[in-house]
Amino acid sequence: MAEKALGNNTYEDYLALEAESDVKYEFHDGFILAMAGGTPEHAEIAVNFTWALKNALKQANKPCRVLSSDAKVYVEAVNRSYYPDATVVCGKKEISEKDPRAIINPTLVLEVLSESTAAFDRGEKFAHYRQLPTLREYVIINPQKPRVETYYRNEVGLWDIQEFTQLADMILLKSLACQVSVGDIYDMMFEEDDSIG
Repeated sequence: MAEKALGNNTYEDYLALEAESDVKYEFHDGFILAMAGGTPEHAEIAVNFTWALKNALKQANKPCRVLSSDAKVYVEAVNRSYYPDATVVCGKKEISEKDPRAIINPTLVLEVLSESTAAFDRGEKFAHYRQLPTLREYVIINPQKPRVETYYRNEVGLWDIQEFTQLADMILLKSLACQVSVGDIYDMMFEEDDSIG
């Protein structure tokens, strides 16, 4: 992410800036941030995950859509707009009344970590995403080594955490009732015996 823009911008200022720019921006309650490009590994993992998940949902006959990083998510409770690396919406997409280019009802959100955003993705951003009533699962992927973390909102509203570090591991995405393999997410990126200790 780029440095925060100075000043107290309105959401309307943000929408006007996005409308006249080819750059993607996020809105952080008055601050407008330009999105920085990711690494090749970051991009590859995001594509691998969306491909594997799309296939898994199709096989499981689930009425869910997998959206790329071009899909914006608006979190009204904290007045934030983000571009996750992937978003899943089950059922009809609901669009924000404030932002006609933003969805407000994701079931699952994925973020691929980078050195500059890892702490934010795990902390403040996840706290913001948790304000979305429809969000059932948050997935974080490390692009440097096999490590996938899933955070699932259970029936009583608490978040269950699982971590997967072996390429042979199968990840049960509970919110979608389907599985993807760690090996598919890291396809062609690591040797078969790679893992973290």
